[in-house]
Amino acid sequence: MSVAQNVGIRKTVRQLLVAVAACTAVAGGATFAVGSDADHPVTPQTVAGVAEDNGWPVVPPKPTPTN
Repeated sequence: MSVAQNVGIRKTVRQLLVAVAACTAVAGGATFAVGSDADHPVTPQTVAGVAEDNGWPVVPPKPTPTN
């Protein structure tokens, strides 16, 4: 192997390790963010209209045309 190949391999390995470290940090942050929200229950949201028992919004019926 030449010196140029060794330098290229080292650079590739270094970049791979940096990418792995960055992904691990992001995944750890996401896990922490999701885990810290578990203490507070989420209240269901209703969108303009009446909600059924399952929490999905109900579309109001179309009005009948008057002649």
